[in-house]
Amino acid sequence: MKFNLKKKNIFAVLALCAAFALASCANEVGDSASGGTVVGDGYKFPETTKIVSRMQSQVFNAEGKSIVANLTPSYVVTWFLEGYEKVPFLRLSDVAAIISSLNGRGYQLNAKKGQDGLWYYENYDCKNSKGSYLSDTLSFDVSKQTIRSDDFIRFIAADSNINNGIGYCYYNATDAASTQKPAITMNNASNPTAYVKNKETTEIKLDDYGIKMFVFDTTQYNSASFTGLKNDLLIPFQALSSAFFFFSIATFNGSDYYFCLDDGLANANTAFRAYDSGREGRSTRSRFSAEWNYRNLCMFFDLNYSLKTKRDLVGKDNIGPRINDSIFANGLGFDLLSQDTAIYDTALVKFLMSYIDDGHTSYIEPSLYQSKKDAGNYILLPGKLAGPRRAQIGKILNDLSARREKAGGGEGVFYVEEGGQKKMAVIVFDGFVGGNPGDGPWTKDDLPTLAATNTYQFFKQAFIDIAKYPSVENVVIDLSCNGGGSCDQCFLALCFLEDPENFYMGQWNVLDNSMTKFTASIKDENNATSLKKSYNFYVLTSGFSFSCGNYFPAVCKYQFHKNSLFVQNVGKQSGGGAANVKSAQTSDGALFKTSCATQMCEFDANNNYICIDAGIPVDYGIEYDDFYSGDKIYQNLYNKLKQKYPSKF
Repeated sequence: MKFNLKKKNIFAVLALCAAFALASCANEVGDSASGGTVVGDGYKFPETTKIVSRMQSQVFNAEGKSIVANLTPSYVVTWFLEGYEKVPFLRLSDVAAIISSLNGRGYQLNAKKGQDGLWYYENYDCKNSKGSYLSDTLSFDVSKQTIRSDDFIRFIAADSNINNGIGYCYYNATDAASTQKPAITMNNASNPTAYVKNKETTEIKLDDYGIKMFVFDTTQYNSASFTGLKNDLLIPFQALSSAFFFFSIATFNGSDYYFCLDDGLANANTAFRAYDSGREGRSTRSRFSAEWNYRNLCMFFDLNYSLKTKRDLVGKDNIGPRINDSIFANGLGFDLLSQDTAIYDTALVKFLMSYIDDGHTSYIEPSLYQSKKDAGNYILLPGKLAGPRRAQIGKILNDLSARREKAGGGEGVFYVEEGGQKKMAVIVFDGFVGGNPGDGPWTKDDLPTLAATNTYQFFKQAFIDIAKYPSVENVVIDLSCNGGGSCDQCFLALCFLEDPENFYMGQWNVLDNSMTKFTASIKDENNATSLKKSYNFYVLTSGFSFSCGNYFPAVCKYQFHKNSLFVQNVGKQSGGGAANVKSAQTSDGALFKTSCATQMCEFDANNNYICIDAGIPVDYGIEYDDFYSGDKIYQNLYNKLKQKYPSKF
C-alpha cells in the first residue's frame, strides 16, 4: 500500500493479467447468461484444434534463479496454438510444478474419470499432507470453461506467509534467529472469529471474456520426459496470472517466465530482464492482439479491482460491476482497442490515471510495441493526465514538503521543550518500509537512514531515544507526508502503541467476498515492544496521508479508543487509500499498479464493514500553517495540543 509520485524502478512487472473482449469497431455489451460475453460479441477467438509450435522455457524467481532447474525435465514447455499468435499456453501439470516450487507446498492433479475435460488441482502443505490447511481444491471444467473453488485460496504465497489456509497474507515472516529482524506471524487465521464473513464459492467464467482452455494429448511431443497427465489441460498464461498469481510478479517475455513473491528491490533484476528484452518498436498491432489485450484488461479489473463499487466515496461515480461497461460509458473503449499503438498507449494512461485515479493506480511503462526511444515520451504522460484525486494528493504533498523543509524538518525524531525540559517528541517518517537496515547498533544519528530503510527498527531506535527523557509524556506520530508502503511494517509500528493481540488488521476480499480480521504474534529477541509505556499519542495526518499512512490512523480511531490507551488523530482528514496494491503487466507488456482484490477495512462494534478509502476524520482539526512552525519546528503544534488537551501536558 504505497502512493508514490515518482516513477520507481520496475519492481511492478506483475500479472500478465487475463481478460479479453470486444470489437474495435463496435461494442454492444452482451449477456453471458444468454451466450454472449460481457465484453461484446463482435469478435470471436479461434476454436483451435492444433498445436503449431512449442519451446522450452525457464521460470525465474526474485533472485533471477531458475526454480525448475531441479525438476525433470529442467524446464517447462510453452505451447502456441493455431490462431493465437504469440499467446503462451501452459500445461496444468507445469503450472502445478511452478506453484509448488514457489510456495513450498505439495499438490495433486486428478482428471475426473468419465468426464472428459474436468480436472482437479489440490494444494497441500509443505509436508505434502493436508495438515491444518483448509480445503484448497480448484476444478477446471473445459466443457463449461470455468474455474471453481468452494473455498477459494489464491495460489501464489510463500509457505511462511500462509497460516492455516489463509492463502492471502502479505505479512512477511522474517528470520527469527536474527536479533535485528522480528518474526511476525498472523495467528488469528485458525480462530473461527477471524472470519467476519466466511469465504464464498468462487467461479471464474472464462467464457465471459471469450477465453478458452483446451485439452490436448501432449505426450506425443515429449513422451520421453513427460511427467504430467496424458491428456493435459492447456491454459493461457495470462488467465492464470490474472486470477491466481496473487501478490506476485508474473510475466512472460517471449521465451521465459519471471515470478517474484514481493515487490521490493530484490526483483528488479528479473523485471528489467523480462521487460527490456521484448521491445518491438512498431506502430500497429493485429486485431487479435488488440482484442486479446482488451479482454485481458477487463478480466484483470473485474477480478482484482476492489474499489470499483466504492468510488462514490471520493466524489467519483461507481465503477462496474463490469469494467467494460464503465470503459465505454466514459468513451475510452475504442481507443483501448485501437490497432494504432500510439492511440492505444495514450488511452491506457488516460484509463489508469484519469479514470481509475484512486491514488494507488499508476502507469509505469508503455506497451512493448513502443521502442526504447519512444517509451520515454509516454513516461511523461501520467503527470499530465493525472485525475483529480491523484492531482490533489500530489499538490498537498508538494505544499507540505516545502513547508517542512523550510522549517528545517525531515525524517527522524524531534523534541519540543518547555521550562528547560523536553516535553513532546515527534516521530517523523514518510513511508512504511521493510528493507535490510544492517546489523546495528544504531544511534539517534541513524534515525533518518532507518526511516528510509526499515520502519520497525526506526521506531525501535526512536523509542530508545525518547526513553532517555522521562519528562516526555506526549508523542506525536507525524504521518503528514507519509505515502504508505509495507502493511507488515505498519502493523509492527502500531505494536509500539499497543500490544499486538489487542488490535487487528481487517480485510475484505472482493473475489471470494470474505471479510477477515488478522492479529499477530511477534518474536523479537530484544523485546523491542516493551519500550512502549503510557505515553499520550497524537497521530498527525494531512490530506496526503495515504494507504498505510491512512490505515495507521484508522486502527487508532476504530480500535484503540476501546482500550485505556490515549490516542488522538489530529490535523486534517487523511488522504485515504484502502486497498493493497497489485503490480501488473498487460498482455502486450504495459506496466502498471492498481488497487487489488483485497481491501483494507475496519469494522464497527457489530462487525459491520467500514470503508476507509475516503480517509479518516480527525479528533481535533489543525491548520497546515501550524504543522511545522513556531520558534522551533513543531512549537505551534505543541501549543495547539496543549491548549486542546491541557490535562495531558
